[in-house]
Amino acid sequence: MGVILVVALVAWWASRYFKKLEDSRKKVDSLPCDARKNDIDRLSRMEAKVDSINEQVSDISKWIMHVDEGMIDSLARKCSPMTMTKIGRDLFRESGAEKAMDENYEFLLSELEQKKPQTPFDVEDEALSVLLANMSHPMFNEIKNYLYYKPERIPFTDENGDRKEVRVSMFAVIRLMGLDLRDRYLDRHPEIK
Repeated sequence: MGVILVVALVAWWASRYFKKLEDSRKKVDSLPCDARKNDIDRLSRMEAKVDSINEQVSDISKWIMHVDEGMIDSLARKCSPMTMTKIGRDLFRESGAEKAMDENYEFLLSELEQKKPQTPFDVEDEALSVLLANMSHPMFNEIKNYLYYKPERIPFTDENGDRKEVRVSMFAVIRLMGLDLRDRYLDRHPEIK
């Protein structure tokens, strides 16, 4: 009698176990895997488009910077390579850009390293791209606040002690940050020089 009871219990337990397995199989079979795969494929295509748009925006931003060379000339001078003027260094410090670079240079350098620039020109160009692509990063908040609360033109003193009013913008500050990022990258990668 005890054997029959044990066999009945094992049979009952086995039937419940196999029922649960069957229920699980039915649930897995009814999952909308094809729909999720299509969603993932669509997101992958969108990611490529967003990357392309980011690249285009970066190129447009660089073009805008070159259109207003007069603004850049008071902040940076072409000395093979381009370097910050005294006004540029003052704006770099005062705007919070220097602090942002000091606190985030490792992140920015790793972003630039992913671009694998081959020449100093590429490093300078890609440094701007990295900064423009990260303008929504919190590192720019202090700079944005500085620019928001300052007038469009700010007086600075140049190397000769002359007062000059400089039109400042986010593009001007990013240009200065790009020079700093370029120099930090080239210091880390002397093989490029």
